[in-house]
Amino acid sequence: MLAWYVELASANTNNLLNFCSKNTMLAKPNNLKCSVYAGLSAIGVASSVALSSPILAATATFDSFSEGFSGTTITDEEITFFDLNERLSPDQSPSEFFIESSTEERLGSSLSAPNYLTSEGFVSGSDPSLGRFGSARIDTAGVQQAASLDLFSQRFSPSDNVLTLEASLNGNVVERDSAALAEFETVGNGPLLNETVAVSGTAFDELQLVASGPDNNGAAFIGIDNVGAVPEPTTLWGTVTTAALGAGLVLRRKLKKR
Repeated sequence: MLAWYVELASANTNNLLNFCSKNTMLAKPNNLKCSVYAGLSAIGVASSVALSSPILAATATFDSFSEGFSGTTITDEEITFFDLNERLSPDQSPSEFFIESSTEERLGSSLSAPNYLTSEGFVSGSDPSLGRFGSARIDTAGVQQAASLDLFSQRFSPSDNVLTLEASLNGNVVERDSAALAEFETVGNGPLLNETVAVSGTAFDELQLVASGPDNNGAAFIGIDNVGAVPEPTTLWGTVTTAALGAGLVLRRKLKKR
């Protein structure tokens, strides 16, 4: 019976995926609306047959902070970012995260305006800045089943570097998703870029975002936004809800690849 519920939720999500790909208002590569609607639509199917209370996904958008706020550790919606490595001198001071502000006109509709997370510093006002990034760890406050985050970058020159989202359980990597900077989507007609990385389908208790490649000691210049995590289910309703929300997160990546 449970398999039938999950199949029904997934079918509903796939139908919406096909709709999104045909609808010019919803199918913009950087638009989150389709993925959110897909997850909610699937949950609507599931809710008609399940009785337990739902579990909720957490999403760090950084919009509760003031621009310029900084720290070696930043927590938003119980998701904690720490252990930032900018791939600079080994004897440098601990690297700090910074809260930067911009607009959808500058960074595209994937931005949860006004704020996003970066490093090295910030530029006051709506002009975006993208800090040097090597790696960072993300504490998801418990065991999760799915996660995604939006990345912003800038193509200074052709680069073979790659950004990888790794999901770990008890210190062991169990799932990963990678995006090459050369394959990021262009935002408008400018040099700014956007991509989504997502993991799902297996339990994990920590994420790590890692830059690698032959350029700049493997570092990239990026901003991060919309870091979402879906908890591991503990009930029938939770299992169906997680499947639906996880499908919505993965859908964000699928829409960009069409």
